[in-house]
Amino acid sequence: MYRFSNKVAIVTGGGTGIGRETAIRLASEGAKVVTANRSEQNAQTTLARIEQNLGTAMFVPTNVGLSADIRNLINITIEAYGRLDIIVHSAAIESLNNVVDLPEEEWQETINTNLTSAYLLGKYGIPPMITGGGGSIINVASVHAHATLAKHSAYAASKGGILALTKSMAIDFAKQGIRVNAVLPGATATSMLDRWATIEGNNAPNPREDWKDSQPLGRIGEPEEVANLICFLASDEAKFIIGSGLVIDGGMLAEL
Repeated sequence: MYRFSNKVAIVTGGGTGIGRETAIRLASEGAKVVTANRSEQNAQTTLARIEQNLGTAMFVPTNVGLSADIRNLINITIEAYGRLDIIVHSAAIESLNNVVDLPEEEWQETINTNLTSAYLLGKYGIPPMITGGGGSIINVASVHAHATLAKHSAYAASKGGILALTKSMAIDFAKQGIRVNAVLPGATATSMLDRWATIEGNNAPNPREDWKDSQPLGRIGEPEEVANLICFLASDEAKFIIGSGLVIDGGMLAEL
């Protein structure tokens, strides 16, 4: 099934985790993919997997919290492929501190990377989408937009902000053919989950095992499962869905 033939997609955070699997899935269904992240090594792993499946992709080194980098990303994409149809914003960093202990620099970096980036992608990505006849933006938020844990102040604020911004953007640009939605993953098997464990002092050989017991399904999510939902939202199958925050957490928020 080639739902994205002749489509061009940008995936931020495309070098690892959910972003990587989304980039690979989009390319496997015909999209030309631009992966945007800081690490060229991670990006090359994504590109190699796409090329193995005869897909089309390129890498643009990008700090998503910087306006100049986002403008450069959009410009290179248009120059290379002539249009922009899909933006998946998956890049994010973690922060584990309460507001008293949280350094101001860490707060600003978290907000810039996780939230300001979504604003910048919309600001500079929506105009060429409108020119091309419409498009779809999917922001990767988190269950932390609805319920959080101790010492997640900056991270929870950034993800709650993404959900609110998603709704506002969806309303503002619906009539121009731009669909904006968010996905809200729960505990997912990514490097971020591993880094959280390290920061919290969990030195177990496989800290992901500790998360399984607290999940209704008895397991954590896989990046491919979130990528499946993202690609559905990017496709014409979801053309009546705008301004939504779709939770994909294995029942995590449903359980008291």
